Amino acid sequence: MASAERIGELVRDTLGVLVPGPGVDLIETGLIDSLALVTLIAELESEFDIQFPLENLDVEDFRTLERMAAVVNARRATTG
Repeated sequence: MASAERIGELVRDTLGVLVPGPGVDLIETGLIDSLALVTLIAELESEFDIQFPLENLDVEDFRTLERMAAVVNARRATTG
């Protein structure tokens, strides 16, 4: 199960960004930009052995660590 804490570690290790809390909007605060978001999505796919189909991608799912954990866990539940 993906947790906001684990995803925060992934953000830190992959992007060098320390996220102040699980509900902080990473895009609105400028902590990540579109390129960093693409990098992060690829890292989430690799780390959790999932795929996010392009037609289902919604930037809203990746704004906070909490939302990312929820979408990763939902994706894992649907893919086995």
